Amino acid sequence: MLIERRLDTELPALRSAQVISLAHLAREAQAATLNPEVRRLTPSRILRASSALNGAYALLVDELTGGTLRCWQVYRKLETADLSQKLWQLWQQRQPALTSGGEYDLVDEFADIVGMRDWYMWKPDPGDQPTPTADEADPVREGTTNPELLRTKHPAAVWFLLDALQRYSKLTTEEVRKIAFEVAMIGREGLDYADPEKKYRLKSLPGETFSGLQMMCLMHAGFKRLAPEQDTGMDLHEPFLTALGLFNSKRQNL
Repeated sequence: MLIERRLDTELPALRSAQVISLAHLAREAQAATLNPEVRRLTPSRILRASSALNGAYALLVDELTGGTLRCWQVYRKLETADLSQKLWQLWQQRQPALTSGGEYDLVDEFADIVGMRDWYMWKPDPGDQPTPTADEADPVREGTTNPELLRTKHPAAVWFLLDALQRYSKLTTEEVRKIAFEVAMIGREGLDYADPEKKYRLKSLPGETFSGLQMMCLMHAGFKRLAPEQDTGMDLHEPFLTALGLFNSKRQNL
């Protein structure tokens, strides 16, 4: 929204190209928001937030194009219309006075409105870093950056994934989300699954410790519960299918 506003204000010569781009983006957003299968599969909290945000963006598009694209017409019929209007009103109030860096506060305010403030965290910018040497640029890595190593861990991963499935079967979707996202946040620093030592702790699972591989399995199984179509980027598909088969077989025999 900031970029489109700045283009409209500072580069009027690009107006025609911008309108074409906005129309394309609006069609993509509408297709994702209204697609019945997407709406069926997407967790309700994520669907609510994305629909509200897309609606707010549609209001901006209509303002920039003088209403010629009529993007908001689609979103005004959704249950998130009021939420989109609230985001839009906040944008209108805050945007004119935004200074450098103020967009971070605006992101937080948007996140508060759609109920997703606890889904991310800001990290300080370390600034310019020295250019790495050839040896530093391509270090020998383990853990999550070593797919060959992960494949050797598949047999153990099956049991960790089975444990995660059994654990999650007793929890609500929101409880699963908290665990999966907490692991994901920790995983931003890297998870060492070469080491079997249980050295990771989770606020969402107090009193327990986990190895790097267990953490990865908790996250993978969690996201398969929350958003089955999402690619976690971890080569755990085969052990997950094996674990899922064991889990379903055990449930049928109960």
